[in-house]
Amino acid sequence: MLTKKTVKPMSNRDTDPCELLLIIFSVFIALLVIAIVSNIQFVAILYNYRDFAGWASAFGTLVLAFIAVFQDRIHAYIKRPILNCNIELKPPDCHKTTMRRTQPFLPGEETSNVIYDISTYYIRFRILNSGASSAEKVEVIITDIFKKNKNDTFVRINSFSSDNLVWSILDESNKRKMYWEYISPSTYKYCNLGHILDPKYRNICNGENNTNFIKDDTIFSFDVYFRSNILYYLVSPGTYRIKLKVGCTNAKTISKEYELNVTGKWFEDELKMLNEGISIKEIH
Repeated sequence: MLTKKTVKPMSNRDTDPCELLLIIFSVFIALLVIAIVSNIQFVAILYNYRDFAGWASAFGTLVLAFIAVFQDRIHAYIKRPILNCNIELKPPDCHKTTMRRTQPFLPGEETSNVIYDISTYYIRFRILNSGASSAEKVEVIITDIFKKNKNDTFVRINSFSSDNLVWSILDESNKRKMYWEYISPSTYKYCNLGHILDPKYRNICNGENNTNFIKDDTIFSFDVYFRSNILYYLVSPGTYRIKLKVGCTNAKTISKEYELNVTGKWFEDELKMLNEGISIKEIH
């Protein structure tokens, strides 16, 4: 049995309410101290509310003091990365390609291995950075999968375990990537949601066949980093709701929800497959 690798979770950049209160209190104290040091006559100004010059001077001093104390935070906020996740069910985001597999010969049959080039459709997200600085150590996590039942309600697939989706490009060692080192401003990288391969070749592809599913139906294989022996990343034809989180070490984590419909039909024609074999739309 394989053991799941422990990984460091994505950084959560959402501001905690307690942290926010502490920041506000710190701002107040800092401005108060600067105001006293600068000999601003707050009491006199309050009593003489028509002293517009005094009010303007006090306000200007406070603004300058605020900028001086928090310029690093202000600069970091303005220059922050901003992540987003989009998908279009057409090339190049989603496309037909070839998966090559080698089937060893059996004793008494062939004298050499048989190589299969298997038609496969990959469904990919664009992970975008619309901010002003690079997003670092970016990851995409699929947190939940729900399947639509006969009562038109979505029920969570309890066997599914939250996991990272892998990026579309392998690393230098030809291994799948859990993190993308950085995404520059105004650019994007592709992350795999999953793939569908020609069902008649499922039985020769390791980790791609669940014998409980109908043999000739297409199934959807989520491209999770950890491919469990219980094959929870494989789903049969049906309608699903999937929840994602996209995050990195220096930007706010975003949440997305999509509805995926796997019809079970296979088409060699790319346009027809991406219209009649599968569909996906953003819910939230």
